[in-house]
Amino acid sequence: MSDDPDDSDVRRTTEPTLARTVIEDRGGYPAHDPQSEGQGDSGLLRIGLRDRDEDLKEISWDEFEEEFEEKDLTLVYAEDDDADVGGDEPLRLVRTDDDE
Repeated sequence: MSDDPDDSDVRRTTEPTLARTVIEDRGGYPAHDPQSEGQGDSGLLRIGLRDRDEDLKEISWDEFEEEFEEKDLTLVYAEDDDADVGGDEPLRLVRTDDDE
């Protein structure tokens, strides 16, 4: 696995229903980082992975889809389930305007 996968193997979606399918297929769940929760904000939207020891607060898929669209996010994922899309992450959420 590489920290910098071949761009042809990297996929992106701004469609929340497809994002949910990809996340669930990889054993993930929608979550917030509880340390980022602030006044009037529910926190950073994250993807939790059940096989990792993470301190995340699981949220509903409805909340995920609403925030995904509201915050104008893109899910970045590798076509190969075992590949990384940056660091050691198989899935990443980025702001759509930051997506290269």
